[in-house]
Amino acid sequence: MNDAIKVEDLEVRYGNYVALQEVSFRLPHPSILAVIGPNGAGKTTLLKSLIGLIKPVKGKINIFGIDAIHDPESVRKIIGYVPQRERVAEHIPIRAKDVVLLPKLVRAGPLTIPRKTDILAAKEALETVLLPRETWDKKFSELSGGQKQKVLIARALVLQPKLLLLDEPFSGVDAPSQREIMELIYELKKENISTILVTHDINPIIEYIDYLLLLNKKAISFGMPDKVLTEENLSKAYGIKIKIITHRGACYAIIGDYHA
Repeated sequence: MNDAIKVEDLEVRYGNYVALQEVSFRLPHPSILAVIGPNGAGKTTLLKSLIGLIKPVKGKINIFGIDAIHDPESVRKIIGYVPQRERVAEHIPIRAKDVVLLPKLVRAGPLTIPRKTDILAAKEALETVLLPRETWDKKFSELSGGQKQKVLIARALVLQPKLLLLDEPFSGVDAPSQREIMELIYELKKENISTILVTHDINPIIEYIDYLLLLNKKAISFGMPDKVLTEENLSKAYGIKIKIITHRGACYAIIGDYHA
């Protein structure tokens, strides 16, 4: 099995502030990796470093054999990135089809008119995320939280990436839609697409993921979920005592009223 990602001794700073330090892990392909940790742990910074939006001060990032630090343009051609949804301007009156078509038009250049092949690819991407055909002409702002997230995933899939990066894909999404999205990601793995997703709540998706990265500026632990989700590791990451419950072979973390 080849590696989708190999990160070695990664360090990222914002001025004098250390956002990530001594982060190393290897992700086999295809796999599903969840990244968890407290606020300010560097989860979004990690995703942005992988796609070349932030340049580390130290370390190596290799994605499918490409040096992501020195050749970010090549890496972006094989990565689909979905940022946190609250950072997407929803006040602009665009339709779902415009959102999905955007990567095709950006790649083709300014003032480009969508070709038939672009429209077909966009419609196929919406079908992949299991959205009904009428979604095509709906305003993005009028869609439900789950539908919006699926449209954004379709936008990331339209260029046929090998790796999908999802930052907080379950924010503002109800439980049934969360399950639908995870089942979609699981099916994408069968089509040879790896996924890294950042989440605050690991419990609803624990049965779907292959690997877990527990992050708090440093990689506290990386590996299979049952090896990472220990009271010692979680307490080290979150700074408070955490209880682990095992049910049907899966580990669930409870942090007071808040889940890991």
